Amino acid sequence: MHFSLSRPMRVHAWVIFTMLVLLTTHTVVVAQTNSITNREMTLQSAIQRTLANSPELHEFTYRQQAIEGEIKTASLKPALNVGIEMENFLGTGEVSGIKDTELTLTLSSVIELGNKLNSRKAFAKAQSTLVEAQKQVHTLDVLAEVTRRYIDVLAQQALIDAQQEAETLARYTYQAVTRRVDAGASPAFEQKRAEAALARARLDVVTAQQTKQGMINSLAIMWGEKDPTFTDVEGDLFALQSSPSLTALFTTLLDSPNLEVYTQGSRLQASQVRLTQAANQSDLSWTAGIRRMNGIDETAFVAGVSMPLFAGDRNLGEYQKQRAIQAQLEQQKESATQNLYHQLNMALVVRNNALLNVHTLQNSIIPPLVQALELVEQAYINGRFSYLEWVSTRQELLNAKQALIQSAKQAHQRGADIESLTAQPLVDTINTSFSRKTK
Repeated sequence: MHFSLSRPMRVHAWVIFTMLVLLTTHTVVVAQTNSITNREMTLQSAIQRTLANSPELHEFTYRQQAIEGEIKTASLKPALNVGIEMENFLGTGEVSGIKDTELTLTLSSVIELGNKLNSRKAFAKAQSTLVEAQKQVHTLDVLAEVTRRYIDVLAQQALIDAQQEAETLARYTYQAVTRRVDAGASPAFEQKRAEAALARARLDVVTAQQTKQGMINSLAIMWGEKDPTFTDVEGDLFALQSSPSLTALFTTLLDSPNLEVYTQGSRLQASQVRLTQAANQSDLSWTAGIRRMNGIDETAFVAGVSMPLFAGDRNLGEYQKQRAIQAQLEQQKESATQNLYHQLNMALVVRNNALLNVHTLQNSIIPPLVQALELVEQAYINGRFSYLEWVSTRQELLNAKQALIQSAKQAHQRGADIESLTAQPLVDTINTSFSRKTK
């Protein structure tokens, strides 16, 4: 099935996906709280837990609430003022006492000109839109970080498997060397070297397991869990798809929130310019009231209007300042676009190199090393090769497997970087239904 999205819809497609995740987070997390114990954590569950509990993301909720308060304030019309004045009282002579007092009760306010009310509301709403765009960018960063930490654990699991396999080979080597030493076919020092190699292999396994626990702790911290209830993560480290073309990624980047935040920043500044421009037109102040003159026992109405002169000239400097800031933001967006293009290009280069390494190691390096190890092992048992050649070949194979794990890890990590930049998923880094495979 194939379908296409218009550009405005593509801009927020990832947001819709994130919102769907958030809507189901509470149910899913509650359902999995008990069942996740002593089970493998999935990437989907890690993301859901992080989105539901990350204080960095919840901060934006309060920022929006603050802006909602600003919108309400900006929507208010000028207040009505009530005033009272007394004249000609408590004087001397003919105006002594209060017999000639004049009492005036007034009602006054301001008539805003220049569409100031709508300009204030538009500015406050533009602030809200900018904060939402900033939240989208921050969400991408958080999702990329939880994915990277998840991949760290997944790669460490693969490394532990490789170290355990190396320990098994070291134990087998020690046993084979011991038999030859006991038979007098090999010198005793080879047995001691094999014993030390076995101890080293055991140490590597323990060290890798401790490192893995530290990585699990770092992953769980993403959603505030200090005592993780899971011991493994689920996934196939070597399930890697080819990268999209750089041209396709550049096109996708144009719809990314990483650039959208600059667009919304420019729109906010445009609202600020309009607000400043509206301030160029003076407001009209009016007063109306009623006056009571005790001296002649009469009542009269009073009214007045006032307007500042040359207010536009006084605001000209501020207007020029805001226009300059607006132009500056446009340049910042161009600069940010070039920087994002560079980051995307470098991430793609590193990922493609890692994919090439994975393919070469899996198909052209590790298989012949496995065969070589079998041949050298048999030759050593038959007394044709030395212990050193056997150990050297075994170490070459272990190094190749470690390089394979690191290359696959790097491919996934850079894939997460590309996702964060483009806001579009790569298949291999979001596929959470695959079974664990580390060999």
